[in-house]
Amino acid sequence: MIKRVLVAVDGSENSDKALIFALDMAEKYDALLTILNISEPPIMGTVPQEPWNISGEAMATFTKDLERIHKNILSRAVAQSKLVKSNLKVSSKLREGNPAMEIVAEAKDGHFDVVVVGHKGASHVKELLGLGGISEKVAHSAPCSVIIVR
Repeated sequence: MIKRVLVAVDGSENSDKALIFALDMAEKYDALLTILNISEPPIMGTVPQEPWNISGEAMATFTKDLERIHKNILSRAVAQSKLVKSNLKVSSKLREGNPAMEIVAEAKDGHFDVVVVGHKGASHVKELLGLGGISEKVAHSAPCSVIIVR
């Protein structure tokens, strides 16, 4: 029986499709829906040190801006959920780290019955470079069923 549905969103068109699918599923099974967004922290090794001299203050501002962007993605997804399926119980959560690992961790921690993810999200550039897709990694590692929405 499906009682808890987790959907990962990143603001991409495919994650919007995943959200709609998850809303329909949660409604069909009268399940709780949790909307998850993952903020990837900037990797210090990839931030050029020269010719820029990035101060701690500039990095703190960048990090706060990044967090605000991810909170906005979550807020829009929750607002859309309430608009489309006002009768559902919807919660949201923001985690920081590697997206695939954090989705799997949340699925385990929250004892979810199913995870819904978009086929390719905002990080599809990584997939094109052969680094593996988030949805593929989640499907192989999650402790529950995973639905990949195209």
